[in-house]
Formats: sequence, C-alpha cells, structure tokens
Amino acid sequence: MELAGGGIAKAVKCHNALGLSTLQKKKENALPSQGSSFLIDLARMKLLVFDIDDTLIGPDKILKQSTIASLNERLAQGDVIAIASGRPYAGIMRFFNLLQAGEKYPIGANGAAVYDEKGIALMCRGLHYQDFLDFYAKHRAIIADGGALYCYTLDGVAYFERSLFIDAEVKWNGIPARNLLAQPLSPKDPILKIMVAFANDSWASFHSSQADERNYHIIRSDPRFLEFMAPGADKATGVEFLRNRLHLSKENVYCFGDQGNDLKMIRDYQGVAMGNAIDECKKVAKFVTLSASEDGVSFALHHFVK
Repeated sequence: MELAGGGIAKAVKCHNALGLSTLQKKKENALPSQGSSFLIDLARMKLLVFDIDDTLIGPDKILKQSTIASLNERLAQGDVIAIASGRPYAGIMRFFNLLQAGEKYPIGANGAAVYDEKGIALMCRGLHYQDFLDFYAKHRAIIADGGALYCYTLDGVAYFERSLFIDAEVKWNGIPARNLLAQPLSPKDPILKIMVAFANDSWASFHSSQADERNYHIIRSDPRFLEFMAPGADKATGVEFLRNRLHLSKENVYCFGDQGNDLKMIRDYQGVAMGNAIDECKKVAKFVTLSASEDGVSFALHHFVK
C-alpha cells in the first residue's frame, strides 16, 4: 500500500497490480483464427465509471431494474464497469453483486484504493493511523457542536465517539465499526481516509488549517462530509490506474457523477453529469443527462456513449 510520506504498509497485498485484465487475458489466450475479431472488440471496449449515491441510485437508495439492465447490456458487449465511490469495497460490492458476470472493478474510499472483484487491492494510496490521531487532537472540539470525526480502515470504520454517521456506515455499507478506545490501532497501521461530518449546519465551527491543506487532498463528497485523504488520492487517480491497466485511450473512458468528489474524473474523461449534479460538474461535463431518479445512467448509455 502506498502511503503519504512514502511508507509501505505490508498489511495490504497488492498482487498482480501490473498484470493483465481478465478480458485481456481471454483475448491473448484466444485461438489464432479468433485474433482479429478479438482485437476489434478491444478497440471498441469502453471503461464505464459510475459514482453510486445520486448517480447509480437516487434518494430511495435502490438500484433500478432498468439501470441493472443497461449495465448488463454493456457488460455483455465486453465493456468494463468500475464503481468509484466514497464507500469501501464491501459497500460497492453490494451493487456489483446485482449485475451479471463481466469485468468489474471497485474504486473505494474516493480513489484511495482500487480492487478486483475478490477484494485484492491493485492500487492503494492511504494514510497512517497516526495521521488520524494528530487530526483528531487538533479538531476534536467540533464534537461538542454536533460534528463527528472518524476514519476508514482497510476493512471498516473506526471512531472514538460513536455517532449516527457510524451507524449509517454499518447499515448502508455492511462494514464493521471499531471502537478505538477499546481496540486501538498502531500508529503505523494504514487507513484510507479521515472523515469530518456534520448532521446539522454547523460547519462554521470547523476550520481546516494551512497544514491540513498541505498534507491532505480535501474533497467534499456531500454537504454533510469533508474527506481528508492522501495527496494525489482521488477518484480520477483510480480511473487513470484502470485506464492504463486496460490500455485504453481517454476517449474510451466515460465517468458519471454528481458531486465535488466526481469533478476531476468528469473533467478529465468523457464526463457525464447527472441532472441533479452540482453546477461545477455540469460545467465541465461532455454530457448532462437526466437525474438519478429518472435513470439518467441508462439515458446517457443509450444517447451519449458511443
């Protein structure tokens, strides 16, 4: 695992990070007589990257049958699907498990890690637990104002004070929650990101310092959340890793999203902004589709993706 400051976390096994994708292996192992048609398929293959909340799913948190059908259609054509989310691996797999077989990659924790379907980390860019301890000591005063501070570990969330946000992480992502007072981590243990959250409108009580802005990549994934990640960690980082792994041009990479944590991948590739997206995403998108509630994903797949 690549860590801020250049450390190496041996807890994560990044096997086959530079290996061929499943689809490419199938192509290379094909019979010679099939070679030319397989090369044509490779030339036409697309990488389709989707945010989850308010992109793949609307406020009801349900992946529509029409969306599932559209995604399965692309998988059947040989396209590759990635889900890029602030959620962890387990939370992303809840949606991938609804789809048919095909080449699929979870990009978790807003680009801090890229996995294969089995959960093997192919690329990781994280922090140390000591970073969270230092951050917590500096900003813990926000807890009295209704704020929450916690971090993503490699397999769950960890906290000193339990909050409604921890309960939501457990419910919606199906991941364990670790009480750090009862089960502390070691300072050098890897974490994926630090979370600052407010359920109410009390953000005026939180002030990131110049040191925070130097030491972290800071993104707003939702009006309730600020996420502090390793420098260079972004959904677009994970997308670029997959693009290079699959040997695709940027013209064959399509990214769908709606919030600030989607902005860079929408801007840098064939970007699709949802109808409910923030204005910043719509301004840099190549295509603005319908809202998530109206299955804007299917609309764009049928009317924009070539």
